[in-house]
Amino acid sequence: MASLDQQERVHDFEALEVEGVPFAPSIVAPGSSKALVLGGAGDRGLEINGNYIKFTAIGIYVEEGVIPHLSPKLSGKTVEELCDKELLFEELLSAPFEKFVRVVFLVPLSGPQYSEKVLERIGVQALYTELQDEHKQQFLEIFKAESFPPRSSVLLSFSKEGLKVAFTKGNDIPEKPVAVIEDETFGEAVLATIIWKEGVSPAAKVSLAERLSKYF
Repeated sequence: MASLDQQERVHDFEALEVEGVPFAPSIVAPGSSKALVLGGAGDRGLEINGNYIKFTAIGIYVEEGVIPHLSPKLSGKTVEELCDKELLFEELLSAPFEKFVRVVFLVPLSGPQYSEKVLERIGVQALYTELQDEHKQQFLEIFKAESFPPRSSVLLSFSKEGLKVAFTKGNDIPEKPVAVIEDETFGEAVLATIIWKEGVSPAAKVSLAERLSKYF
């Protein structure tokens, strides 16, 4: 049971800004009624021809209840331990709480480019080798006709109901998703590409570890 002091402190999550993209301190994900707090945020980029190109800004939101859930296992661990040994991210993946990720594009990208890259990264995750082909195809179909100009977003919500997907062109969060893949494991696999080993945004992972670990 978290102490009163800890319960009060878990509310202290400030907004963050990444490459001029604001991430609100809390949101309600499409198709949900729960307010989630901003765990962390960071950019995703690649070095191309000697230049570091930033492609997206990523914000990771979690239920506050995940903090007392994780504290018994992770209390006293340094940020370096939480990140280098993947301790935080392994526990967070399986924790029975809602998570939400907002991916904001900094450069233009097509829907197929995004969805195919996500499935490609899932393919190298040893934990998720038996996902159903129908769910992979459904994921591709959701993005087939989409295009993402700069500052548009993909919204990904992860819960027991599966993976909920929504899109927005600005900072508003729609009330309902455009599609739901009703497979919790598939959703977990998508989340793993962001926060598990070799996740797409090391900066977001460090930010998440720094902000959550203050309350363990």
